[in-house]
Amino acid sequence: MTECLLNIDLGELPGEDEQLYTLAHVANIACGGHAGDDASMRRALELCARHGTRAGAHPSYEDREGFGRRALDVTPEVLRGQVAGQCARLARLASLQHVPVRYAKPHGALYHAANASPALARAVVAGVVEAMGRDVTLLGPGAGALRDAARAAGLAYAREGFADRGTRPDGSLIPRGQPGAVLTEPARARENTVRLVTGGTVDTLCVHGDTPGAVELAGEVRATLEALALPAEPLGDGALRLALPEGLERRAVREALAALPRVVDAVVSEEHACVYFDPDAPPEEPRLALARLLRAPASPDARPPTTIRVRYDGLDLEAVAARSGLAAGEVARLHAARDYTVRCVGFLPGFAYLGEVDPRIAVPRLATPRTRVPALAVGIAGGRTGVYPFASPGGWNLIGTALDFTAFTPDQGAVLQLGERVRFERVE
Repeated sequence: MTECLLNIDLGELPGEDEQLYTLAHVANIACGGHAGDDASMRRALELCARHGTRAGAHPSYEDREGFGRRALDVTPEVLRGQVAGQCARLARLASLQHVPVRYAKPHGALYHAANASPALARAVVAGVVEAMGRDVTLLGPGAGALRDAARAAGLAYAREGFADRGTRPDGSLIPRGQPGAVLTEPARARENTVRLVTGGTVDTLCVHGDTPGAVELAGEVRATLEALALPAEPLGDGALRLALPEGLERRAVREALAALPRVVDAVVSEEHACVYFDPDAPPEEPRLALARLLRAPASPDARPPTTIRVRYDGLDLEAVAARSGLAAGEVARLHAARDYTVRCVGFLPGFAYLGEVDPRIAVPRLATPRTRVPALAVGIAGGRTGVYPFASPGGWNLIGTALDFTAFTPDQGAVLQLGERVRFERVE
C-alpha cells in the first residue's frame, strides 16, 4: 500500500499545541488570507524544522473575518494575485529559516469553489506556481477542476480525504453547521481513516487543527495510517505475515494479535508477526490491532531481569577475543556488563534470542555450523546472544556455559518470554 500522508491545517490559532506538528506529515500553514501573520508563520516553520514536518502553504480567500469559509465574488485574475501573495509571504519566511515549502492546499470555501470552477482552479494553480515554482504537490479533492488544473500545469497532485468530517451517502462532505459535519470522536476518525485508505481513493488525509480534540484525533489517525502501512503478506489461505517496525514491543504485539477474534495463534519474530486463522473465517484487518501500540511508546518492563550465571569457558571464546582484538577476560566482562531483552523465541523450544550484544564483541555465525552444541552453551551470533536449551546442531560462537538454568519445561514452555530482560552473571 502506498504511504498515505496525514496533513493538518495549522498556524491558524493562538496557543496551538506543538504535538500537532509531531503527528502531521504535512503542515498546511495559514499564510495570511484567513488567518496567520509573520509571527505565526515563523513559529509554524520553526516547529516543522524541529519535528521534521513537511511544510505547505494554505492560501485562502482574503477573508479573515469569515475565517475563509465564505465564498467571495473574486475574479480569477484577482484571486491569482491573492494566492501568489500569500504563498510568497510564507515562502520568503521559509527561505530565511531554510525550510522548503513543497505543498499547497486551498483553504475552506476557496477549496470547494476552485474545484467547481476551472477558471478559479487555474487561478489558484497559477498563483501557487508564481510564488513557489512547479516543485509543489497540490492537495485537493479526488476529482475536479483543481486536479485538472494542477496536472495541466505539471504539478504533482495528492487526492485528499477528511478524517474529521462527516459525509453524505454520495460521499460529499456534510456542510459545517449541520449535525454530523465535524467528527470529534477518535473512533469515528479511525473508521473514516480505514474506509478511505483501504478504498484506495486518497493519497492524504486531513485533520483540521481547530477541530475540538485535534491532538487526540490526529494521534488516532496517524497511528492508524502507520498500522495500515505495515507490509502484509498472505501465507497460504490461513495465515498472514506482517512486517514490524523496530519500536514495537514484541510481547505486546503478540498479545494484541492473539486476542483478535477468529485468530488461532500469533507468532512473533524479530522482524515479523504471523497471524494464523481459519481460512473460512478470517479476522478483521489485523494491522489495526497494532495501532494502539504505535500510538503509545512501550513502557519499560518493571520486573527485575532474570539472572543467568555463566562460566565463560566456551570453545570459541579465544576466537571471539582474537577477532575482537580483546583479551578473553574482556570479552566475558563486556558480555556480562549489560542487560539484554528477549527479542524472539524460536529455533529450539525455549531458545531466546537476546539483544543487543556490545558491538565490540559482536561476531558473525560460524561459517560451518557444529553438528552438536552442548545444552546450556552460551553463544553469540551477530548482535544476538542466547543459551542453547538442549544439545543440538548450531552455528553460534560458544563463549560460555549457563549454570543452574532451565530454558524450557513441558508445563511452562519457554521460561524466557518476549520482552523480558536478562542479565548474565560471571562465575569464575
